[in-house]
Amino acid sequence: MKKIEAIVRTGLREKVVNAIKKNGVGGVTLHQVQGQGAQDPPLVGQYFSKDMIICVVDDPKLDDILDSIANVACTGTKGDGKVFVTTVDDALDICTRKRGTTSI
Repeated sequence: MKKIEAIVRTGLREKVVNAIKKNGVGGVTLHQVQGQGAQDPPLVGQYFSKDMIICVVDDPKLDDILDSIANVACTGTKGDGKVFVTTVDDALDICTRKRGTTSI
């Protein structure tokens, strides 16, 4: 399993979520976040608002989901965001006690 954390422009959140769900992902977690990119000037206390979309997916779906995110989130201008992918060793659905990929 892989955890995808996509940081995207706030106005594109729904398009990105829809693109992820079209690839068979059932659930996502949304956060409003603020940050500053490595190339941004170091202005004290000034951050840019973005949305973070988090989901956990089966390994075979990863490339299609990443392509879908890039297709809808890329405006071609600085500040479009980033996507981070990490490995998830296990997962547990608290109520059903299902583990691994069956829990997602």
